[in-house]
Amino acid sequence: MEHFKFEGLTIHRLIAHTIFARGKDKALVKPNLTDKLLPLQGEAKDLIQLRVTTALGSSSHGLEVQIVKNDTNSFMQKAASSIHAKDDEFIALSRALALDLAEAQTNPKWPGGVLIVFSGKVGESQQPFLAALKAETDKGFDVEEVNGEITLKLVKKMLLSQTQRLYKIGVLIENQYQKPTDDTGYSPVNYRSFLFDHLLTATETRPAAAYFYDTFLGMSITGSSKYQTRLFYEETRNYIDAMPIDDGDKYDLREALRAELRSQNATIQLKEFAETHFEPEFRSDYIKTLTEKGAPDGAVVKDIDYIKAKLRRPRNFMFSSGVKIQAPADVSLNELVKIGEQSDGFTTVQIKGGIQARE
Repeated sequence: MEHFKFEGLTIHRLIAHTIFARGKDKALVKPNLTDKLLPLQGEAKDLIQLRVTTALGSSSHGLEVQIVKNDTNSFMQKAASSIHAKDDEFIALSRALALDLAEAQTNPKWPGGVLIVFSGKVGESQQPFLAALKAETDKGFDVEEVNGEITLKLVKKMLLSQTQRLYKIGVLIENQYQKPTDDTGYSPVNYRSFLFDHLLTATETRPAAAYFYDTFLGMSITGSSKYQTRLFYEETRNYIDAMPIDDGDKYDLREALRAELRSQNATIQLKEFAETHFEPEFRSDYIKTLTEKGAPDGAVVKDIDYIKAKLRRPRNFMFSSGVKIQAPADVSLNELVKIGEQSDGFTTVQIKGGIQARE
């Protein structure tokens, strides 16, 4: 699927509700629900549009996710209904989402905050969307200058400052509109969903708050291109390392994997990679092993953001005598090569491992 560019985002309607953390006895604290749209204009509107665009356009924290819950009470159905709803229905659906988020936060350690629900249009073709943004409040200062003197005014509840990353966003974008059916409601095939979570990093997805993307949004991060590309790389490396073949052949397979992921091909395909690079006796077992690990048997849109550092070209040491040492890029250099002192035209070099081949 084509990569979605978060550009030209315009908010048409916005409402906010206050969410509270659970009590020490895990008792639900009902959210403070409002019944009026916020009249955002000028700089305030521009600011929230900028924050959302920046967050979802982030290569390390924003990713496309898979819709797994689409029953009547799901976020997907309520969000799809909200996109084209009249203002009073939009407000009612946003209040229902606030209650859903409060219900999803079952652990007292999970903080409260403000749930901002907004709709509008986004992307090159200006597609309709609905977004739910949970922002945790923070303390800060408002700087005031009067007659050359600066004073600091404490702001006890600050949201969405430029340095603040304490927020999560779920977005449902409508690809094409179809009326809901009485039996199944809106069809997920007509929508794309995206997640931003400040806990996501370029190398790890597990810390992301499951209560938000799973329980509340009904989405799965394991369907994302970044996740699947990383899984393909890591599990293929694990399989190659365990193969009963010469180390030289393992090296060639690792380089083939690295070259495949660095190529200009838009997708990666498990069966195609197996048939191209593995000997016939290993192909079926390799495919079976990776599918059991969660790799899809179809094509995956390649997205190497989580594994960029592991795909760098091998590093070379060139000596004045013409001798060259090559080290793999995906292992810490200090673990493999130690360069010592120079004496009488010679450099002391320690290399981990023994000689396996001479060419």
